[in-house]
Amino acid sequence: MNLRVLSIADNAIQIQLDKEDYSIADIVHRELLNVKHVKFTGVPPPHPLIKTLTLQIHTDGAQPTKVVKEALELAQGNVADILKIARENFPREDRPSKDKEGQLSQSEQSSGVSQPAVTS
Repeated sequence: MNLRVLSIADNAIQIQLDKEDYSIADIVHRELLNVKHVKFTGVPPPHPLIKTLTLQIHTDGAQPTKVVKEALELAQGNVADILKIARENFPREDRPSKDKEGQLSQSEQSSGVSQPAVTS
């Protein structure tokens, strides 16, 4: 994750995330809401063509960098737990294989695996 501190104060920090999907910022944002000293956190929707996100955090006086570090550690742990559960419930051998263009293999197409209809 590419993080850059844009501004920092005693009880606030503004962080820029470059070349990341909005879902990453949303995960961190939601974890920040669970951290004890966070009064406000927000991520404005990004422009669809620009891969730059801004995360704004205000605390109740706690050091903002420590609060962000705590939220990132929580997010990392939670995502790891979710990934573990997903891998247990959806093992690789049960997943359809796709070629470089993202198409199902011929054997899976003929085995009755339904594909979504393509409309133009």
